[in-house]
Amino acid sequence: MAVSKINIPYVPHLVHIETTYACNQECIFCYNPNRSMHIDLNIIDEIVQKVYESWIPHVYLIGGEPSLLGTDKLNEYIELLSTRSSVTIVTNGQVYLDGLSTKLACIGVPIHGVGELHDLHANKPGSFKKAKDSITKYVARGFDVRCIPVLTKINYMHMSEIIKFAKDMGMESVFVDRYEDGGVGSVRSDELKLSLEQFDIALDQMIEARDKYNIPVGWGTAIPFCLNEKMVTHNMKADCGAGVTFAAINPFGDVRICNQSEQIYGNILSEPFHEIWHKKELDNFRNLKWAKKTICAGCNSICDCMCGCKVDASVPGEYSVDYSVRQNETRPNFVDKIDEIVEKQYPEIECWRKFSLNRYTRLHDQTPEQYLITRYQTILLDDDAAQLLKLIIELGLKSEEALFLHSQNSFHRIEINNFVTDLISAGAVDLV
Repeated sequence: MAVSKINIPYVPHLVHIETTYACNQECIFCYNPNRSMHIDLNIIDEIVQKVYESWIPHVYLIGGEPSLLGTDKLNEYIELLSTRSSVTIVTNGQVYLDGLSTKLACIGVPIHGVGELHDLHANKPGSFKKAKDSITKYVARGFDVRCIPVLTKINYMHMSEIIKFAKDMGMESVFVDRYEDGGVGSVRSDELKLSLEQFDIALDQMIEARDKYNIPVGWGTAIPFCLNEKMVTHNMKADCGAGVTFAAINPFGDVRICNQSEQIYGNILSEPFHEIWHKKELDNFRNLKWAKKTICAGCNSICDCMCGCKVDASVPGEYSVDYSVRQNETRPNFVDKIDEIVEKQYPEIECWRKFSLNRYTRLHDQTPEQYLITRYQTILLDDDAAQLLKLIIELGLKSEEALFLHSQNSFHRIEINNFVTDLISAGAVDLV
């Protein structure tokens, strides 16, 4: 249970700003505590400014429903934040945001099923048609639109159908959020929470559809590594960054480890973010003592997996081991061999490759750590990698050969090849 393995960055890599809890849907699974709240733009303005000043690599503008703030106000936030962060908006698509800033990295739109199945989850007839119309317009404008269904006991047999719909619509990826037992949605837990068998069926459909329709598919929420070996062998692993690389800020400025958690550690309107992030009170979560007498204790992957989702309305106390793990009596042996299963292999490169820097790529060096920031990822860099990335950015280098020559022979050719391979894999550069 060694807490020393958990490295806490100066600030989280990703922050969700809950711009409002107001919403124009009543989704049956939602944690939202107050759909009818008043929107106070003055407070949200200040929260966005504080996040901007904190140099957060990735920022999501979510809700409730952020489209209720209007295009002009959202564009104001995007224009400011995008100078330092990769910015994503998560919207239900019921209001099309005409004229949305093209500096936005991604638009996440939840589609929980095709047709009436989506409307059932949204608890709103006609919701699917409006969301589909918005997606069509966003894709036509050139936005990267991500499908973010919530996986429930009701739609688990329809994952393949949802993924095909996303592909046909021109959406860039599908990231599935498994239903979690929290907030107002917890009152319907019995009809929404998946069994292990239902999860396995959904996972099989996700893997098969990903490969069949050639679209990225993954998890948007934490899934314990031990649920199914295919999570590892088929590259569907989803760790949990809550309280480690991820935080959420509610419409009043309160900072929590994630959207589902009700535990507040400070307020960004009155305290610097990095001071809140390093408070001793957070050690009660990060030291993992709450998992000491659970099945997760002693697992080699505990500091990465972090026991899946830790917020559960059905369990007393601040944190708990993921509900699906509690359904298991033993931990599968493959979990202790994950590093062997996913060992990275680099291809042999026979000739120099040419590339162009992706417009979302930047070197983040405003905190004690140095990071590669791409449209969707934050990647910690060592000094050598930061040096190479800086050469590419500052000198406008467009080939491995040029990078090799300008690095003054400090690196072997294979090191340059492997570094560029990593950049391509992360979406930091595009092959020419």
